[in-house]
Amino acid sequence: MRRALLLVTLATIGCATVEPGHRGLYFSSSKGLEHEPLLPGRHWCGLLDRIDDFDVTYSTRNEEIQTTSVEGLSLTLKIAVIFRPVLAELYELETEIGLNYYDEVVGREFRSAARGVFARHSYLELLSKNEQLEDEIEADLRRRIKGKHIEIASITLESIQYANEIAKTLQDKLVAEQDAARQKTMLENEAMRSKLSLTSAAEQSKLRAETALREKQQEAELATQQAALDRIREESEAAKRMIKAKADAEAARFAAETIGRQERAHNQALTPLSVTEKGYEALKALGDRNANIMIGDWSKVPNFLFPLPGLAKVARP
Repeated sequence: MRRALLLVTLATIGCATVEPGHRGLYFSSSKGLEHEPLLPGRHWCGLLDRIDDFDVTYSTRNEEIQTTSVEGLSLTLKIAVIFRPVLAELYELETEIGLNYYDEVVGREFRSAARGVFARHSYLELLSKNEQLEDEIEADLRRRIKGKHIEIASITLESIQYANEIAKTLQDKLVAEQDAARQKTMLENEAMRSKLSLTSAAEQSKLRAETALREKQQEAELATQQAALDRIREESEAAKRMIKAKADAEAARFAAETIGRQERAHNQALTPLSVTEKGYEALKALGDRNANIMIGDWSKVPNFLFPLPGLAKVARP
């Protein structure tokens, strides 16, 4: 981690530069340490004043830690921590801990947390639980430095060195476990092959029977579906015929009603005079061109009084 304490006076260059990724706290000889951090850039300083520089990017520190497992066996760990100061709490960090906050707080608590976590685990667990161990150390370290104005990003377990005799014992144990697992797998596969060879004929017969049954079931389902389609088709045709018959009957009824309405309208339009005219026309049609038709009282006169040829006798009303 880059960190520096800059003392700048007017006797030299009269200003100080805060680099990108850093923040500064201005200390005035007359007013003391200011709360507001200075942003990156050039800043003027008074005589005997200074700017305390903080690297606020993530920094990484590697530690080599000697510890023991839960069995009391020795371990050498190479482990790294990634951290940075809390930007909004630089004033508190400076006044309570100071610029050397890693050595004063983070490093000590980090080593202690790592030893405590590994002391709760056995040798065998260390081979398969690296990520779990990192999470446990990170959680314990954050608990230890809570309120110290420092942020922990992550813990990385880079390597674990065992004592030579322990490493050989562990290696032999792993080889034996792998051989046992391989042998178990081979035995299980052989048993499965034997079972398949003994039951293959029965399984094939069963498969054929199941296939034939499925085919029959499919045929039955198809027949049922076809019957349903035929029934729907017949019902549809019957419905069509019924609809057509109803339509024809309705059309005939409508035509009869139309003719009746026309006749009623025609009859209602006849007057006594038009009826008389129609009667004349009808009587005229009964005779010929020389016929005499007498209506009214003249019809009571005897026919011999009209000896004219072609005289037609008209029935008295």
